[in-house]
Amino acid sequence: MRGMPAADRPPSKRHGTDASAWHAPCCHWAMMRILIFAVAATLAALTHSAGAVDLIDPALISAAAQDAVRALAGPAASGLILQPAPLDARLRVAACDRPLKGFITGQGQLLHQTTVGVRCEGAIRWTIYTSVSVESQIAVLVARRPLNRDAELAAADFQLDTRRVPGVASAYVTDSAALHEQRLHQPLAAGEALLYAALAPANLVHRGQHVVLLARAGGVEVRMEGVALADGGVSDRIRVENLSSQRIIEGIVRSESVVETPL
Repeated sequence: MRGMPAADRPPSKRHGTDASAWHAPCCHWAMMRILIFAVAATLAALTHSAGAVDLIDPALISAAAQDAVRALAGPAASGLILQPAPLDARLRVAACDRPLKGFITGQGQLLHQTTVGVRCEGAIRWTIYTSVSVESQIAVLVARRPLNRDAELAAADFQLDTRRVPGVASAYVTDSAALHEQRLHQPLAAGEALLYAALAPANLVHRGQHVVLLARAGGVEVRMEGVALADGGVSDRIRVENLSSQRIIEGIVRSESVVETPL
């Protein structure tokens, strides 16, 4: 912007480019630009009317952002590898006469790219948003071969490998005992680390399996023989064929042999 002092210019360099760091990237960045611009304009006015204002060291803002991440991580903080996004060199922010306070935005989750607010609550108040890259060095289960969606998992499908992975360690499966009665709800490539978010309860019923069709109404209970026409986990709705009537109906998986259907 021609004729506008450097302090009045909204920053043009984005604080991180990984879209996973932003719940709504465009809106988040636009809000950040507006807020920083407003802060800079306020400080410029104060400088003009009250004389020179001491500027804060950008390293203090980055340090406060990292402290906020570590505080949320708790005991796992010692295993984190953090990299704060560089602040715009043109940003001019007044020094704070109180300790800076950092806070995690959005739902307060630590992501690979975590958006962090840093606030001054002193004589001159301001808030700046930046991002911190979060990684962990851990021993994690990785797939020995490509695994398809709905694949039922076994320890032989994985090997333990030490990796530098995005995000926090608690998001990753590190013990093969966690695979018991689990399946994938999304494909996993060979060599890819296994996230807890990729797991779902294993299918209890499989396509072509003979099952008991259970129908209840008041105190009446009817059991019939049927055949599952799809795989299903507990509480999943699947199509089944009633072998007595040859009708195809929908039921809810209750166990490895029972599907509940309408009476």
